Amino acid sequence: MNTTFSGGRNRLLRRLGGVTAAAALSAALLTVTSGVAHASLSQVQDGFEVNPQSSWLVATGGSASAGFDIGAGTARSGRNNGWLFASNGWAFEGFWVPTNSVPRTAQCASQFYMQTAGGAQVGIEIWDANGHLLSSTYPWLNGSGAYQAVNTARWNLNGVNPVFVKAIVGANGSSRFVRLDDMTTQCYW
Repeated sequence: MNTTFSGGRNRLLRRLGGVTAAAALSAALLTVTSGVAHASLSQVQDGFEVNPQSSWLVATGGSASAGFDIGAGTARSGRNNGWLFASNGWAFEGFWVPTNSVPRTAQCASQFYMQTAGGAQVGIEIWDANGHLLSSTYPWLNGSGAYQAVNTARWNLNGVNPVFVKAIVGANGSSRFVRLDDMTTQCYW
């Protein structure tokens, strides 16, 4: 009797062990799959490489100018870059970023790489098509001569399509020259 009970008990324990292992594996898979955040990303990049004269909007005011270096060896990456100059006024170069495939609840951020030899306050501004400023940043770049990443904080898209991303420099009596390259705008949801 004791041996029959022992044999039955061993079979029962083996079955319970298998069921317990299966339940533990199932719980682990459920925990892993339910705990993973499913984020999506939309990214637009432009490094002035494909006909920048037709894809970038350039504007100036006062004593300022803006343009593009084409194959001049001054780009951060690729062959081309943009540039801004102001001595008593402002200059910007901007790019329309399509956001029609991005959910209205997305958060976005933009970045340019900028270079200056003498130090300059620069700006990145994000606008909608109706002239509303969505986000901006105006940091000071040191005059290291190296390209430096300049980023906006994340801003709420709120369904805007497209957005206008521009780099801007201004001056009031002292000349400022800045090179631009590798604009990136990313939206997350």
